[in-house]
Amino acid sequence: MTNLSFQLEVTGDAAGDREITSIECDPTTEEAKDALEASEIEEGAWEFRFVVAEEFDGTEPVFMRFRRYKLDPEVVFDTCNGAARALQR
Repeated sequence: MTNLSFQLEVTGDAAGDREITSIECDPTTEEAKDALEASEIEEGAWEFRFVVAEEFDGTEPVFMRFRRYKLDPEVVFDTCNGAARALQR
């Protein structure tokens, strides 16, 4: 079974608004987990990495973990869903 590995870069502004500035989506044999790896790459910029099943639908707990970082889980899901569809083309 193939899963999908996502890596997102997010930047923030002085007002605290955050925006996804980069996304990578790759097939992987790595196990899908509810874990979200987050690391601050510089002041106001974060990198997130996580793995979901190929058939993800946005209800996975990993998407809810983005709230901690002031990101809307639905926006993250939509962005990831678009990247996954582009990968399938």
